[in-house]
Amino acid sequence: MALEVGIVGLPSSGKSTLFHALTGAHATGDVGMAGVPDPRLTKIAGVINPRKVTHAAIRVVEVRGTGPELLGNLRQVDALLVVLDGFSGTRVPADDLETLNLELLVADRDHVERRLERVTKQAKSGDLQLRKEVEEPGRVLAHVDAGAALRTRPASCRSAWSR
Repeated sequence: MALEVGIVGLPSSGKSTLFHALTGAHATGDVGMAGVPDPRLTKIAGVINPRKVTHAAIRVVEVRGTGPELLGNLRQVDALLVVLDGFSGTRVPADDLETLNLELLVADRDHVERRLERVTKQAKSGDLQLRKEVEEPGRVLAHVDAGAALRTRPASCRSAWSR
């Protein structure tokens, strides 16, 4: 299974250009594979003569959209690659990064609120485990409301539902 990287950025920031450079694909808003060349693999294959040599690859997703749908499109990726326009002279990259971070924060909050609502409804059944589970989304919501992104919570505090 390949690492999946989501390319994000504001419109006209260079996402498509980077996507095409990495994958060689000519479709936009698509998924492509970027090979990870490693000359050591060829040398090792020359010594052990395997039937097949499989080079590492990264699955690259060019993510479209902004706002809450942006995060919805990113839920399945392993890493984000943020593209900022630093060449056109018409934008301030730091401002664009702040805009993206705010959009991700709003999307994080929406995600946590939906989860909290769902778990709260389920907890009304009286199930003790579900009642305990309501506490965690509440703490996460407080974390996000304080202006912190989900990704800044310590790994030991993250639960499977927040992914």
